[in-house]
Amino acid sequence: MKKLLFIIISLFLINNISSQYEKKYMPFMHNNLWGIVDSTQKTIVEPKYNDIRILGELDYISLDDELIFDLENGTQQNSLGTFETEVFVNEQRFYLFNNNNTSILIDLKSNEEISLSLKYTNLQNITLTNPNTGIENEYIIGQLDYDNYILLKNTKKLPVAITGRFSEPDLLVDESSEKNLFFTAIKNSKTYVYDANLKIVNIFLNEDKLRENLENLAKKTNSDRLRLKCFTCPEIMDNGSFNEDPLLPEIFEVSYKLNRLSVVYKNKEGEKIEVNPYQTFEKGCGYLDGVTFGKNLIFTDFRYVKPKKLMFPKEYLD
Repeated sequence: MKKLLFIIISLFLINNISSQYEKKYMPFMHNNLWGIVDSTQKTIVEPKYNDIRILGELDYISLDDELIFDLENGTQQNSLGTFETEVFVNEQRFYLFNNNNTSILIDLKSNEEISLSLKYTNLQNITLTNPNTGIENEYIIGQLDYDNYILLKNTKKLPVAITGRFSEPDLLVDESSEKNLFFTAIKNSKTYVYDANLKIVNIFLNEDKLRENLENLAKKTNSDRLRLKCFTCPEIMDNGSFNEDPLLPEIFEVSYKLNRLSVVYKNKEGEKIEVNPYQTFEKGCGYLDGVTFGKNLIFTDFRYVKPKKLMFPKEYLD
């Protein structure tokens, strides 16, 4: 009985948590063009945009760098430029936009803006930990162009944290705790190693010399082992796989043929059309689950869409 009660409570909590993120508005694709639909299947933004970028945890959608649509409130505004990335400043989420030669950060919920004196192609948070005190210091790495970076303090004024620009930023990580203990950067062809307070602890002629001295650096922090973490290397994404019993909108029939998932729906003429489910749509905030059919796409990620709730305008179901 206790086990059954635990399962019921767990399912309630999961459903309750999921419902916090369900959206009344979602992007959809028709004939390879993007639009916005609401939960009543009404088209809010006609499918006429070529490109889509997802901001936050599917909070906003950027369409062709022209329109920003709020998926929570159903409001829209003109874009501030080209959306580049998001970054947390004092634990507050800001979005980076570029327009010609200027960059601006904006919190789209409060409309607070931070004007930037330089144009950035990327901003990224890093945390450095003092191994002796456990105190964590927050910084932001700003990329100006290819292999040209500066380090900023994580405050609303974003002051420069270390003098000068550098290339090839990396981190030295304690393998047991997975904490970032050192920050490394190349300046004037030499590799500089900074601690959590950005004090220079070593300067090496090149990265090979740095690798040779990882054991000595580990001893300074009482770490068993340090590893060099590539800051600029792209992460390897998992393609994912569909659940063996996926919940899809009601118009779809789900079955398995030779261990391969088959999803079928009927078009307006009553013909059965087979579609291709996948979990690898990525445009800014990680992967979302979706179903493609022809040149169309429906999102079925159940963090944001109620199970069996169709989020696609019926007039576009050819």
